[in-house]
Amino acid sequence: MIKNSKRDYDEDKKGGMEMGEAIFLILALILGITVLFNLGPIIVLAITLSLAYVAFRQYKKAGTTGKKMLWLILCGVFLIASVTNAPAVVGLAAAAILYLLYKNRKEKKDSAGINGNGDDPFVHFEKEWRELSRSYRPNEF
Repeated sequence: MIKNSKRDYDEDKKGGMEMGEAIFLILALILGITVLFNLGPIIVLAITLSLAYVAFRQYKKAGTTGKKMLWLILCGVFLIASVTNAPAVVGLAAAAILYLLYKNRKEKKDSAGINGNGDDPFVHFEKEWRELSRSYRPNEF
């Protein structure tokens, strides 16, 4: 069926979803699944990095050479354990991108309208059209 009028297009648009919204939804779904699948490595990465930080702080506080060596070895072990959780970086990147998409999408919805301040001049179009139709009389000159 060939669409001949703007009215047909507007009716189709009411029930459906815009292409940008569909792409946003699919991208958000993919990023959300990526974050969920990498949640375990993200938690382990946070734990190992925090333990490495504690070991480094204890290394700086240690007074004897033996204690310094012990804390340095522990710090190295925790850093190696954190490197093995490299897939967590993918999950963190997906979470960051998902946050930025959500923030950008929210700002777009907040600034809806042509003027950019939320005032859409076409909100009351039908009311204005009825008033114009009533006042228009073609036979009067």
